[in-house]
Amino acid sequence: MASAAMPYPSTPAERDRWVVARRSGFPRDPGLDPWKAGGWCVETERAASGSMEAGLAVFLTNRECPWRCLMCDLWRHALATTVPVGAIPAQIDGALREAGDTGALRWIKLYNAGSFFDRAAIPVADHGVIAGQCRPFDRVVVECHPSLVGPRVGAFRRLLRPGTRLEVALGLETVHPGVLERLNKRVTPEGFARAVAWLRENDCDVRAFVLVKPPFMDAAMALEWAARSIDFAFGCGVDVVTLIPTRFGNGALEALGESGGFAPPSIAMLEAAMVHGLRSGRGRVFADLWDLERFADGGTGHGVARERLERMNRTQTVVAA
Repeated sequence: MASAAMPYPSTPAERDRWVVARRSGFPRDPGLDPWKAGGWCVETERAASGSMEAGLAVFLTNRECPWRCLMCDLWRHALATTVPVGAIPAQIDGALREAGDTGALRWIKLYNAGSFFDRAAIPVADHGVIAGQCRPFDRVVVECHPSLVGPRVGAFRRLLRPGTRLEVALGLETVHPGVLERLNKRVTPEGFARAVAWLRENDCDVRAFVLVKPPFMDAAMALEWAARSIDFAFGCGVDVVTLIPTRFGNGALEALGESGGFAPPSIAMLEAAMVHGLRSGRGRVFADLWDLERFADGGTGHGVARERLERMNRTQTVVAA
């Protein structure tokens, strides 16, 4: 195995190998079952109408994403092989059954630690069944790599009940050209913009994921580029921006941390990025609060900051510190 101190490579193929070589010590979830979802939860989210709407988020078990993004740890919750036809509908059915009465739920998120429209992750043969399972919901949210946006997305949208909106979540990450290229995502801001344009032209809604303080950014530049990335996403026509504080937990970022190439953001930085997005007034902005305590700026202040962020997520208005 390559040394953790080895310089970060300059080509995509070399970066793939570098990222995978640093997974030792960060094993896959040993309980993964192709016939059972990794989990589910009921969430509430502020809709474009301004009302708070409840929905079901289902975390599907499927094949690992083919891209080796530097910051990603989702492979830990994915399989090494494609699931059988019928497995994904079985997972959704199990989640719906465990959730019980879903009559009050307005939307469903089918998150699969990769791209919903990756044939090796979600068999296309299951799309019709999945669309039928989504009939009770007014909105279906899926994830997709920008390069996979195209006719397959439109075909799935047409399978949904008339009136059900399809929302596609795309990872923009950052518009800093040098950093985005080094993230090994194989996408450019221009490619992201083309994907959003295609989705809008084909009657799909769009949300973008933006990283707060990705690798290779110091604190002085990270907030500026988070703001630029939010502005760029809304300028492309997205409806929602979700801010993701970049986290340790995949081996690659730990290696970069040892060499000074990465340090996580502070909660204050996440909050400042959200305030920028809300003040722009161009769309909804949500902060990802999962495991937020890992980003505590010290003492018990993270609890107060979390409460502010939760209120901003709910109200979509700036809450003063």
